[in-house]
Amino acid sequence: MSEPDDRHIDAEFPALADLLRTDRRNVLKLMAASMALAGLPGCGPAPDTVAARGRGVPGHTPGEPLFFATSLTLDGYGTGVLVRSDEGHPTKIEGNPLHPASLGATDAFTQAEVLTFHDPDRSRAARLDGQPQPARRLDRALAEVAAELAARRGEGLRILTGPTSSPSLAGLLAELTERLPGAHWHQHAPLGPDAVRDGARLVFGEPLETRHDLGKARVIVTLDADILGPGPHQVAYARGFAAGRGEPEAGRKAEMNRLYAVESTPGATGARADRRLALPPSAIAAFAHRLAVRLGVAEGEAEGDPLLDAMAADLRAAGPGALVVAGRHLPAETHALVHAVNHALGAVGTTVHHTAPVLAGPWDAPASLEALAADMAAGAVSHLVILEANPAYTAPGDLGFADLLAKVPFTLHLGLWADETAALCHWHAPMAHALESWGDARAWDGTVGLVQPVAVPQHGRRTPQEVVAALAGRPGAAQDLVRQSFQGDDAAWRQALHDGVVPGTALPSRTVAPAPGWRPSPPPVAGGGLEVVFAPDPSVWDGRFANNAWLQELPKPLSKIVWDNAILLAPATAERLGLENGDVADLTLGGRTLHGPVWTLPGHAPDTLTLPLGHGRWSAGRVGTAVGFDAYRVRRSATPWLEAGATLRATGERAALATTQRHATMAGRDVVRTAPPPPQEPPPSIYPDYAYEGHAWGMAVDLNACIGCNACVTACQAENNVPVVGREEVARGREMHWLRVDRYFEGDRTLFQPMLCMHCEKAPCEVVCPVNATVHDGEGLNVMVYNRCIGTRYCSNNCPYKVRRFNWFDYAQEDAVPAEAANPGVTVRVRGVMEKCTYCTQRIAAARIRAELENRPIADGEVVTACQQACPSGAIVFGDVNDSGSAVSRRKRSPRNYALLGELNTRPRTTYLARVDNPPAGEGA
Repeated sequence: MSEPDDRHIDAEFPALADLLRTDRRNVLKLMAASMALAGLPGCGPAPDTVAARGRGVPGHTPGEPLFFATSLTLDGYGTGVLVRSDEGHPTKIEGNPLHPASLGATDAFTQAEVLTFHDPDRSRAARLDGQPQPARRLDRALAEVAAELAARRGEGLRILTGPTSSPSLAGLLAELTERLPGAHWHQHAPLGPDAVRDGARLVFGEPLETRHDLGKARVIVTLDADILGPGPHQVAYARGFAAGRGEPEAGRKAEMNRLYAVESTPGATGARADRRLALPPSAIAAFAHRLAVRLGVAEGEAEGDPLLDAMAADLRAAGPGALVVAGRHLPAETHALVHAVNHALGAVGTTVHHTAPVLAGPWDAPASLEALAADMAAGAVSHLVILEANPAYTAPGDLGFADLLAKVPFTLHLGLWADETAALCHWHAPMAHALESWGDARAWDGTVGLVQPVAVPQHGRRTPQEVVAALAGRPGAAQDLVRQSFQGDDAAWRQALHDGVVPGTALPSRTVAPAPGWRPSPPPVAGGGLEVVFAPDPSVWDGRFANNAWLQELPKPLSKIVWDNAILLAPATAERLGLENGDVADLTLGGRTLHGPVWTLPGHAPDTLTLPLGHGRWSAGRVGTAVGFDAYRVRRSATPWLEAGATLRATGERAALATTQRHATMAGRDVVRTAPPPPQEPPPSIYPDYAYEGHAWGMAVDLNACIGCNACVTACQAENNVPVVGREEVARGREMHWLRVDRYFEGDRTLFQPMLCMHCEKAPCEVVCPVNATVHDGEGLNVMVYNRCIGTRYCSNNCPYKVRRFNWFDYAQEDAVPAEAANPGVTVRVRGVMEKCTYCTQRIAAARIRAELENRPIADGEVVTACQQACPSGAIVFGDVNDSGSAVSRRKRSPRNYALLGELNTRPRTTYLARVDNPPAGEGA
């Protein structure tokens, strides 16, 4: 037998390359290792390295899931989660109620991390110049580099990271730069909140973290700040906002908070605002200055403006309960002005809290990246190590970062994928996902959350801490490196692992005041031409989620576009330029040109273009590569968020954008109510009533709390194995989501309504099914018997709510979701059957079994549907309507409660609570 080619062994089994070479010595090594591994379990207990949160870990029953408390990060900020593991596979993520950033809920990004973990495109081997290498060769290369750098005290070494709040990583980097004084740590945060900290430095004299308590705010004014939109603070802000809305029943409307939103690009905050104003970005800075004049913080003429007068009066009346927030992309001078306004109103300490920065490292990330680029161009960088960042894609186009990488003799990239930066570096090392890592991260208030593995890392994947430790000449295991930075004994360590948070680590609030002599700067002068706003994409964020099929197929909250991005603009601006939805245009900005389709959004500011970032990847993976256009190419480091002087010219081409807006539409009917409906008795029905003597499950959705964030949609998809169908099938109206969030425009208001199976008492779908595949059970659920379904689709045709989905193809076999990510408690459906929301019947069954084993009834709140558990604002409540004291029964007794299309007399078990706005005095609701 001929000897195998060593290159094939290295490529297929990089971590075992040494042992798999077929000579006698290595065969004996393998035999000895097998015997040792077989005997080890009998020598003593397995190492207890992970603390599972859940029932009976010591006596765990095989087949039952385990739950682990850990943390995930977005833009460096940590969010505490509980991860369900089925036989070693993470299958579902929920919020950790003990963590201040999640409070038991999640956003769509967090829900989709399960799919990112199981992504088959994740890097599986170290690579040198694109060729797979065994892990030992990378270890040897790091050791050689460490020795070389130590000899010259780190001269020429640059480390570039993404934003991080990890105490252990920050400590290791500080130790490294202390040992090697010639080394420098740089940071790149494409969506970083630098202007907020810069504004604090201008007015208070130091860069500070600013967080807001929306639950205590009575009057909120947002200046192009989408505080309810996607981002690391969304869950906490949504929960606080919903709490501030209260229960606006009769006579209690005065207890509601009031939200004013001034914005250029329509967002979730503007959609939920009681009063909204659309302005170009340059005009928003001037608007902020005029508001400050009325509040006595700035000097100038107080021109007549009824809206400004109403805002100022409300803010003064609210006093400490007032809150003004500026968007991340507004100038630092505007942020300084807003900081001063909040201080003058007495809001600091109540609705506004300033602390030391949560994120570690160079706080001015744009300047840090520019300094690194300058050193690379000058040939001052001999070794560049990039940790968990993709600057070849996300750096502003004018820096030419991808070209500068070729000037560095040694480059190493650590990342989850062999992405754009990895392709241009000499070495690429596969990074361990947070669900298979040891680490730590601070929440938005500074609370430290521990990161512990839910699964065993494979393919030689490593953490940033391990790479930095190796460069410092003291390589170690990730767990040991994190444990060394933990302040506490073993008991405290295990308790922190169990809870997911380290108590007492929140950063203390600072008492601050404007520095003597500070004066607000005059507002900037507006530039000519069209203004451009760069914004994160609500589905793929800055591009990191581009290869996640769940998020690519998630309809964007306002445009409802999937699998693409578009140049967003106002309908009037598009009409003036002769453009329609789907027209491809050339956008020219500062001599740089971008080619992409346009899409109009009602409520968008005039003469303003919004460019969503995060698409146009050229090395994202099989899902995310070549999807949409890359807006980073026309972004400049000097003006990363706003720039004027753009031109937009039609090319005559058309793009087939897939959007779900017109799918299953009920527009024109009385579906989203914005006032309490008149009470009325249901009309008589020809169908007999049924007495539910046990449980009668139902749901109530509060439209006054819903922010349209889509967390419920992704949670339902993850929980119920809902398949991905792809762009072409969505364009045909065949998306499979069991739950959708409908969006309606009503005048200058945007209304959201989650839509799922109504579980009608008098279900029109049941009477037309020829094989009795859709039936009612004894607890009021409209259930599907998949084995009976023959795919006539009569039930879908007879459903007035259009919430049923048909498997036209074997989507579950063809989609981009690996089998390991599937929930084993839910049937995977096949081609030719109808499917729809089941109220998470598997969760009801689990609670029933648990209650029977413990000889007790099911408690209220014990059954929580996936959508309810994920909802950041608590808009969804589920439970037993036969229990008069249950939360869902209390909601259904509200005068705002109504049945959707109740005139059809289907008597749905899912009902809605009408949205109630709180406009300024003198304006109608």
